[in-house]
Amino acid sequence: MLGNKIAYNNTFSQSGLHNRIVLLLLCLPLWLSAQLRPDTTRRVNYLVIPTLFRTPETGWAYGLSGSLSFKTTERKDSLTRVSTVQVIGIFSERQQNIQSIDATIYFPQERYILYFNTTHSYFPDKFWGIGQYSLDASEEKYVFENFNISAHIKRKFAKHVFFGVLEDFQDILKVAYPEGGLMDSSRFYGKRTYHVLGLGFTASYDTRNSTFWPTRGMFLQTQFTTYNSGFVSDYSFNKWTAEARFFKRVFKDHVIACQLYNYYTFGQTPFRSMATLGGAGNLRGFYQGRYRDNSMYSVIAEYRAPLFWRLSACAFGGFGDVYDKPRNINMGSVKYSFGGGLRLSILEKEKLNLRIDYGYSDSYDKGFYFTIGECF
Repeated sequence: MLGNKIAYNNTFSQSGLHNRIVLLLLCLPLWLSAQLRPDTTRRVNYLVIPTLFRTPETGWAYGLSGSLSFKTTERKDSLTRVSTVQVIGIFSERQQNIQSIDATIYFPQERYILYFNTTHSYFPDKFWGIGQYSLDASEEKYVFENFNISAHIKRKFAKHVFFGVLEDFQDILKVAYPEGGLMDSSRFYGKRTYHVLGLGFTASYDTRNSTFWPTRGMFLQTQFTTYNSGFVSDYSFNKWTAEARFFKRVFKDHVIACQLYNYYTFGQTPFRSMATLGGAGNLRGFYQGRYRDNSMYSVIAEYRAPLFWRLSACAFGGFGDVYDKPRNINMGSVKYSFGGGLRLSILEKEKLNLRIDYGYSDSYDKGFYFTIGECF
């Protein structure tokens, strides 16, 4: 037996969800009016709000989100960006739940930068197969549960230049799928519970003037992580990522932003470490995981423009694809998506936005994204 046979429970109360959504919508303006007031007396600012969002992967989801923003030096220090710690707990109409702590700490004069994330999730999801040519009609449901801890610290060696080390631990606590179905018959690593621990190094170049909403500068980063079955991991494989982001102000506060991204693995890459195309942080319009393989690439461009008060607008488009090995990259199978959305600044000084996007590729691949923070 490669997996556990599962039966799906559709007893989630839709009316109960709608009542909660209405309650959150009624409470949200009151919370925002209280929490968005600028605090000039404290070194640490906080924001605690009910969370309501929607993505193609979760449907409607709700919960509670809290964040701390602070500087590790004096508030007027222009050489050190604002550090943030975000805590979130959410539940979705598809019986998914996620708990996460995410932190970015900028030490004085940004000599060191620390990134930390720990996440637990129980996630009924969808599977269409592996590779560039998986079919819409092959959709199959499965469930996974995982726990993840990742940390990344880097040190400044020259102006805007950083080198660092990272670790990534994943514990897949549950994998369940229909017996005799597509997932059961497909060949890949990671069909049972497993854990992997990766260690690696990073190099980056960062001239952005803001973390959340840059109007100028660039961000270049590459990471290499190795996982060894002789050291904690159940599988041996390697992962290399390369990313380039560019931001250019073209007219007053109008900004053109562009991201180039490549995710490449080789070895015994397990299922949950494979590349997935789409999602709120990639090609919006594609369900994250609609296309899955060992590797992927994507190119995304955005035009960001202020409207009035705390509102801004964004138009975006991009293309990309998954692939097994570089020699199998096929320009004839490239996927495209485009769309647009609105932004509401919930932390005006730090330019942290609540965003709603609509991404479209075709009649099957499309959807709304109602989340916090930018795509890149």
